[in-house]
Amino acid sequence: MTQPLEPDQRKPVKDDSLFTRVSTAMLAVVAVPMLLPAAEPWFQGNLYLRIAVVFVLVLPFVFLSTRRAIRRRGRPEDPADETRLRTAADRLATAVRDQWFSEATNLKLNRPKDLIDLDWDTAAGRRAPRSRRDRTLTQLPGLFDDLAAHGSPRLVVLGGPESGKSASLVYLTLRLLKTRGPAAKRVPVFFTLADWNTPDSFEDWLIDRLTDQHPWLTAEDYGPELPALLVRGGHILPVLDSFDEISVKTADGDTGDTSLEMRTHLIASINESALELPGLVLSSRTAEYTEAERHGGPLDDAAVVELQPLTRKQVRAYLQRVILESAHDEWRPVLNGLRDLPFRPGNPALLALTSPLVLTLAIEIWATTDLRPAHLADRRRFPDAAALTAFVLREFAPTRFKRHPSKNERKQGRLPRDEAMRSLQYLAAHTRNGDTWDAIRWWELSMLARTPTRIAAGAIGFVLTLAAVGLGGRIAFEQAGLGPRDAWLTGGLLGLVGACLLGYFCYRNRPPLPAETQVHTDGKQLMIAVRSGIPIFLFATVAGVLMFGAERGPLIGFGFALPIGAMYALVTPDPAARATNPRLLLRRDLRVGYVFGTAYAIPAFVVGYVTTDGIWLSAAFAVACALAGALLYGAQWALALRGGKAGAVAFVHLALAILVLAPKRRLPWKTMHFLEEVHKCGILRRQAGGTYEFRHANIAAAIAARGEQAIER
Repeated sequence: MTQPLEPDQRKPVKDDSLFTRVSTAMLAVVAVPMLLPAAEPWFQGNLYLRIAVVFVLVLPFVFLSTRRAIRRRGRPEDPADETRLRTAADRLATAVRDQWFSEATNLKLNRPKDLIDLDWDTAAGRRAPRSRRDRTLTQLPGLFDDLAAHGSPRLVVLGGPESGKSASLVYLTLRLLKTRGPAAKRVPVFFTLADWNTPDSFEDWLIDRLTDQHPWLTAEDYGPELPALLVRGGHILPVLDSFDEISVKTADGDTGDTSLEMRTHLIASINESALELPGLVLSSRTAEYTEAERHGGPLDDAAVVELQPLTRKQVRAYLQRVILESAHDEWRPVLNGLRDLPFRPGNPALLALTSPLVLTLAIEIWATTDLRPAHLADRRRFPDAAALTAFVLREFAPTRFKRHPSKNERKQGRLPRDEAMRSLQYLAAHTRNGDTWDAIRWWELSMLARTPTRIAAGAIGFVLTLAAVGLGGRIAFEQAGLGPRDAWLTGGLLGLVGACLLGYFCYRNRPPLPAETQVHTDGKQLMIAVRSGIPIFLFATVAGVLMFGAERGPLIGFGFALPIGAMYALVTPDPAARATNPRLLLRRDLRVGYVFGTAYAIPAFVVGYVTTDGIWLSAAFAVACALAGALLYGAQWALALRGGKAGAVAFVHLALAILVLAPKRRLPWKTMHFLEEVHKCGILRRQAGGTYEFRHANIAAAIAARGEQAIER
């Protein structure tokens, strides 16, 4: 069992960024403006005394945050400490293994009985790799080890459409992880190249993707530079899938030349990189890689192998192994047709089964439908291999769903076939990017209905800011001596300005990433919350006593200490080395929203009630602040002229997408349940970082085509 990382023998210093941001925002937005008008009778026009009190309130927070920064900068750290980095690498290996094990189960890679042991051969025109191993998928990890032993651990895996390239790389990743010894340095990490559309260097892209997929690497226990240290220290072995899916969609939908440029740029960037990687694996369709190589040159020092189509003998042996004994008679016409050498004229369609994808999908279809396997060899039904391939791809997704699920299944989010396919067809059509499909991220579903959701996001930002700032201004300006009517008018005008500003940013900005922090409520974090809250309580109590007297001062102190201490101590980057999934990201985003909403509500209510004695006005102010704090990245970013960070939070965008698309029957009301069910069915696969993508481009194309045919009818 791995131990927590210990950068040095002293206690780690907490990152002061959250503390500084929260405490400064609370003081600037609530305490300091309220201090000036509310304490006017006590100040009696003495400007110097007023400035001194404000200075006393702000100085402790500045001192604490500065001391933390100085201690952090002065702390002796050795970024190249191999023990520290290897401990992190071990945890990363566990997280990668957990992430891809479930995907390997869906792809039938975990059990030897279900595994299709593909053959590979040296790609045409290439020198054979220096290895005497059998040229099969199960020996591919050994081939890579042989390449590493000879000093050139770079491997390119080519193949045609539906040849099993992605599944082969998943298998290779898991096998390399399994054989990784306790003293091993390298960690194979699976990346998809479909999002390679950046002019940045390969090194920068790799660091960014590693951080996105495993955000726990930047947690407080590890430090924000750990992903870069792992990459630059030679601990990361990139396993790069889908080189052929690199594309950039242009205005006219033409991706050809641009995609070729991006592919050649990637190869050049890898060749020019100064990274001392422990190896590299890349997969691609043969045609796309060969074209990029012809225009920009090959990947340096790489062995290039090509997956071979299954032979009829391999297909027959696989069917006999995986089909239940009781079903052998039903499959006998297929087995007999595969045994005949050469194929009889009546069975040309069976050539389609030499594709690993078509073979596995066909078995799943015929195992869950009323179709008889003998139909595979029916020339009238399937005159050639293309017809059988098209049928399998077209029918795979619909046959994963029941026509009429039970009431219990409906409650669990399982949809009838027609409803499920309608939503899948919509996703396939609207995530298409030329000949590839973009990843499906729940926080970006609102982009599928951009106009109505951005209007709704802008309206939410406008209304909540108007309410919070307007009510707060009304309370403050009345204490400053304005009459109720003038206080309402002035507060309303101030709120209107803020509402227009934040509403615009909510309308303009894209959906943000889910919160990278996690709410921790264990004993250690609770003690930190108490220690963090005590100085805040003391400072705020002193201010409260000066402003409102000894009776109300402690209430002010408690109102600030509880939420700020809780936010600082309980809401921290998640250090758990675990695989990220979409549901976890959503829950984390919601919990952070609850905490921030509460943290804004409590001091707002306390200050409002203490200054006005009006419980309903104070409650309304607290509710407005709570909703603004929970649902928006708010005014502090807009006022700091960093409007790109302002807007509605991630789970709000998901809610807006559902509210807009579900009534139109384009997405189900239980969208997250639906995506999880589609993933379990094998239609989607889950990438590290909490995103989904279609299992194969041809499956996505078949689903999209069904939707187009339905529209035509």
